[in-house]
Amino acid sequence: MDSQPKIVDLTLSDKDEESCDKIEFLSLQERLLLIEKQKQKFTVTESVSTSPIKKRWHSSSDDEDLILNIKNNEIKLQNDDNSSNELPDIVDFLKVHSCVKFSGSDNEFKKDLTKNPKKTKKVRSKQDVDPEKENAKLEKIKLREQKKQEKELAKALKASEKEMQKSKKPDELLKGMKILIDQSIIFENESEDIFCALDESNLKYNIEENSVNMSITWCRTIVDITVENNQVVKMEKEQMENVLVLLITKENFTKMVHAFLQKSKGNVANEITLLDHITNIKSVFPHMDITCVVVGLDKYLRSIKDNEKCNTDLKKMARQVSKIAIEEATIEVQIQTYVNFNFLNTMRELGELLARFTKAIAEAPQRKEKHAQKCLAFSWYADADSSCPVKIGKDGSGFMKLWQQQIQQFNNVGPEVAEAIASKYPSPQILMQAYKKCSSSKQAELLLQDIVVRRNYGPLGTQRRIGPELSYKIHLFFSSRNGDQILQR
Repeated sequence: MDSQPKIVDLTLSDKDEESCDKIEFLSLQERLLLIEKQKQKFTVTESVSTSPIKKRWHSSSDDEDLILNIKNNEIKLQNDDNSSNELPDIVDFLKVHSCVKFSGSDNEFKKDLTKNPKKTKKVRSKQDVDPEKENAKLEKIKLREQKKQEKELAKALKASEKEMQKSKKPDELLKGMKILIDQSIIFENESEDIFCALDESNLKYNIEENSVNMSITWCRTIVDITVENNQVVKMEKEQMENVLVLLITKENFTKMVHAFLQKSKGNVANEITLLDHITNIKSVFPHMDITCVVVGLDKYLRSIKDNEKCNTDLKKMARQVSKIAIEEATIEVQIQTYVNFNFLNTMRELGELLARFTKAIAEAPQRKEKHAQKCLAFSWYADADSSCPVKIGKDGSGFMKLWQQQIQQFNNVGPEVAEAIASKYPSPQILMQAYKKCSSSKQAELLLQDIVVRRNYGPLGTQRRIGPELSYKIHLFFSSRNGDQILQR
């Protein structure tokens, strides 16, 4: 095992400190001798000194390294040509170290050695501050605040736009609708079926006293979104719709139609006519779109006719109120007051009708907006019938049907004619190639005239040909370069 290095106490006593003042400068040889003497003189101790001076401990290996460094420096100095014979006077290394008085712990000692002098901050007065720099600093702060506000405003606008787009969805529009039902309707037979149908459709309704007896109106909740102080403010307000459904009882409707018949014959009618009744309501609400609903009329008239115990005058009136009389009375009202009529069998059908009305009223503004945008963008384009669109599959299925519907755009061309042409020329490109192969324009004009069109297959089926007129129109359509060309001879 290697012997542990000896710990040498380099701290000097009080006597050594006194001698420290006497020794000033030593030569290199004298320093080496002094180190040797000090080394022999020091002893290894492990006890802690009770002296207030804290001893610094060094190993003997540190002293040996120090001696080697001094010898190396001496050799370098001797080899130096420019160096003088005498070494410069330097303070003894041991003297310097021995003269230092330690206070506090080793860590505090290290801090004292490495501590830099404190840099005192120079306090600037207000007069020393450059006003231009101060203004520039304030401008930067204002610009930063302005950018922050603009960012918050853009975020709020984006949130409001998102909220507006959400409010335009069909489901959200339907949630904002409320049906206002007159309280007199609840006294009608089977009126609870109306509310059952509305509950199944998850529609909101209120039972209250309307301005028109036995009427149903709608109220829309409009969401108005604004931005105030960089925050989205959501405000709601109610708006009445200009749609009114008028429920006419079967008994009153029968009496009003009978009064119409009496008046048309020149007799004096005791009851008000249907036209007078609707005209009075229309005069009070001229902006309203009125739809009249009659529930269970056929069943009521049939029950009167079949009931032997019924009043004879009522039976006579029921016999006079025929389907023709009802049509004449309703047509007169429709022409003069622009109202519609719906004849239903049960109250549940009325509830389902109100549900359909509610959905249509809710989506009406959105449809008007889309229609207006479409008219502005494609005012020159003909409206297409989107009731039965042709779907084209990935495998190419549907092209034949699409080609047939394109042929049917010509006047007086039905499915049979389109099918006959498509069976002969399955695509527009094939038809164009056939036109190019014709030797003259006259031959091209008559290319399709002899195609046979079959009407109804079987023994009762008939046949006919397309003819020269339609053949000429189709050729002119595919060959003309004039967009305003009239398809006519």
